[in-house]
Amino acid sequence: MFNLNPKEDKFYKMFSDASKNVYDAAILLRKSVDFLENKEIEVKDIERLEHKGDSMVHDIIQELNVCFITPIDREDIYAIAKNMDDILDLIDSTMHRFVMFNVDEATNESKVLCDLIVDATRELVDLMNELKLMNKSNNINQKIISINKIENEGDTFFRDTVAKLFRSETDTLTILKWKEIYQMLEDTIDSCERVANIVEGVVMKHA
Repeated sequence: MFNLNPKEDKFYKMFSDASKNVYDAAILLRKSVDFLENKEIEVKDIERLEHKGDSMVHDIIQELNVCFITPIDREDIYAIAKNMDDILDLIDSTMHRFVMFNVDEATNESKVLCDLIVDATRELVDLMNELKLMNKSNNINQKIISINKIENEGDTFFRDTVAKLFRSETDTLTILKWKEIYQMLEDTIDSCERVANIVEGVVMKHA
């Protein structure tokens, strides 16, 4: 089953390309929070990566429509592609929040959450590159575990950050805008874990 011809192997290449695009967006988001005075320019760059991601999902779906044999289940291919696109959508939406809320300076907490997004998406790139090896690779489970750990760290940090925000901040609008931004950043990390969980399920099916 895993002696893939080039047509079947194309899906793995698409996953790798899509994950790299997600990682590029995460890197750009992290750089942007250090220089939010340039946020109107940075948001356009992230939008371009988001549109590129949409095209990648479209290409994967088109390939599914014409490919008779797929290396893994069709629903899993779609789920991986769609959930990676969700990560991009959240990164794009977060950057737009900085513009909409006219945020000129990021908090240290938002930078930490962005760092975790970069870490999670970097692991995601490695995971997608290993997927074609399936159970022949010892690294797949390690990457899944790493992404799960990052998500747990992000979840704990998010809860502590929001608790601190409500304790220390008195301005209601400031609380509302940062609560929303923190939530979107945490949701982005959650989406990375969802991709990892889907891959874990794929590996189990083919064990």
